[in-house]
This record gives sequence, structure tokens and C-alpha cells, in this order.
Amino acid sequence: MVRHSSRFLFLRPLLLCVILWAGAGLAGAQRVVAQLPDPAVSLTMTGDLHALTRAGELWNLAGTPVRLAAGLSTDAPLTSCAGQVAATQRGGQLWWGQRRGAGNLSVSAGTLCTPSGELLAISRAGEALLISRAGTVSRRMPVAALPDARPHLADLNGDGRPWVVLLTRPTTRYAHGVLGDAVEAAGLVALDPVSLAVRATLTLPAPLVFEDWEARPLRAAGRDVLAVVRASPQGGGALTVVGLQGGTLRVLAAGPDFGRGGRWLAPLTDGADLYAVHTPHLGGALHRYALTGTRLTATPVTGSPLVSNHRLGERLVTGGVWQGGVWLGTQEQTRTLGPDELTLPAAPSSAVLASARGAFLGTQDGRVWQLPDRQAP
Repeated sequence: MVRHSSRFLFLRPLLLCVILWAGAGLAGAQRVVAQLPDPAVSLTMTGDLHALTRAGELWNLAGTPVRLAAGLSTDAPLTSCAGQVAATQRGGQLWWGQRRGAGNLSVSAGTLCTPSGELLAISRAGEALLISRAGTVSRRMPVAALPDARPHLADLNGDGRPWVVLLTRPTTRYAHGVLGDAVEAAGLVALDPVSLAVRATLTLPAPLVFEDWEARPLRAAGRDVLAVVRASPQGGGALTVVGLQGGTLRVLAAGPDFGRGGRWLAPLTDGADLYAVHTPHLGGALHRYALTGTRLTATPVTGSPLVSNHRLGERLVTGGVWQGGVWLGTQEQTRTLGPDELTLPAAPSSAVLASARGAFLGTQDGRVWQLPDRQAP
């Protein structure tokens, strides 16, 4: 969970290490799962591991890689739902196993598997759509979704009944435009995953925006809060924590900003530990965050080299957190740095996928790796 104290994992500098494991070492080593003709930009797990490549191709990676589809949008990450992979075709049609009913989808938004096994998608008109297992739209709700929003499920009440959370209210009032377009979000909405009824909203006053694609769930004090980048022309980006308070979504805490506009940070989390790479385009530095009451503090990871987890103009943060360790590309994008002096020979091309079968990561040389597990004590 998010740590409600000022204590951090012990960190010390290593030549090729971003962060140490806390406690036990590693069982085994990273291994290559597949070699693809193009780098994987998104990974997902059904019964098998699947990859979406930079060429817009979907591959099944069980054994010898098998190409399943082509012509897919590389801006829309993969989702697994009802035992099938969901993707968005470049023309806006849904690709969901054998289901082909829904169309007119945003080609840069993510999809989400709801607890009922229906798929939540975003239309080009900014609607939240529920798509049945037959592939047809069963329900829609106009929410003015951000065109490249990534919806998540978050247990904001702490009662085990999650809501859908996504960024809304597209605006061009913040002139930065490093996340794939010049459109940012001015709002956040929480929806019932069955009815799509609006449960809570948050609207930022001008000139503030959410310079992000997603509000990431984090467990804190028995419920989920949301980590999202808020930005202003005066201060640039700052990591904030949003939560439900009195039935309303509110900013509960904010980390430090940069003191000037045009500066951004790229968050990384596994739902428990929270990090961000500050200025990933300008000599990125890794910071660890801790929530203490209404204070969100950022501490530099001492001894870490210059790192980057985002390229200008892309809708993808690469690397990630796995069992307390951070996997990140070097600033020059030549290799991946991991914990305990582990390295990969190319920079990440995808986010870390954590699953019951382990964690996986694509790299720029077209390989997909299984990351080593932490050794049991």
C-alpha cells in the first residue's frame, strides 16, 4: 500500500542498479520468452501471453510466436477480458477474439474488463461504452472522456465494490503537448461498472489540467486512492493523490512541482509502491513517493543513473515496478536497468506486465522477457 510514513526502503548506489530489493534476493534470472519482428508496445495475459507490436500486429507468445491479427492501433493498449484479448483496430473497430460488433471507438483510448465480464471502451464521441460478450454495445454514457484515457477499476469506498475511473473534459488550455497530442484533461469521473451511472466527479479550475492519461489506483488505509499528474503553467507537473471524501472526489495531497511550466514527470506504480521519473525527456531522475496525511513527499533515489520511461509524443510509459524493484531504460535508451545489478541489453518498449505467471517486459530489440521473481525467504 502507499506508505503513510517518512520511512523508505534502504537505497544505495550501484553501477547498473536503480533500486535494491528490500530483503531477499532473486530466484533465477530474466529469460527471453519470445523474439518478435518488431518491439512489443503492449502485453496482456489470458491463458497465454500476448503482445501488440509497434507494427500493429497481435501475437500469441505461447511457444513459437503466432500472429493473430494486423492493422491494430498501437496507441490503444491491449486488455484481457472473458478469456480473450481486446484491441482496437486502426479504423476504430473492436477486435475482441471472435467478437466484431462494436465500432467508432477512440483509436487511442484503453479498454477495461469489468467485474461482470463486459468490456468498457471509449467512443470517438467521448462516451463510456459497455460492450457485451456478444460484441455489441449494451450501454453508453456521455462523459466527455479524454480521447486517450486509460480507464481503471478503483475501490474508492473500501467496500470491495470498485468503480470505473477515467479522465474527462478534454482541453487545450495547457500548452505543452508531449503526450501524443495537445489535449489534456480537466476532469475525472467515477462510474458504476454495471449501470455506468456517475458516482463522483472532480473538475479542475483553470488553468490547471491533468497532464496524464490515467488515474492509477493505489491502496492506502483500506481503500484505493488515485495517483495522477496535475500541471499548471506556473509550476509544470506535480504528482497528486485524489480520493473520495464525503462522497466527492477531491485532491487529498500534492507532491512538489517544478516551479516552471513545460516540465513533466512520468509515474510508475504497482498499486503499492509509487515512483516517478522527473523530466524523463531532459535527464530523468527517479523519485520515490510517500503519502503522510495530506503530504506527498518525493525523495530522489540516490545513486540512480539518468533514466527515462517516456519518449516525446508517445502515449506510453515504459518499464515499471515489480515486487518492489524498478525496471527502467537509461536516458540514452540503450539498455534496461533493473534491481540487484540486473540489466537487459535494450531499452524497454512496453510497460511491465505483472500477472499470476510472473512479470514480463518488451524491449526495443523485439525481445519479450520474463523478469526474475523475488526469492522466498
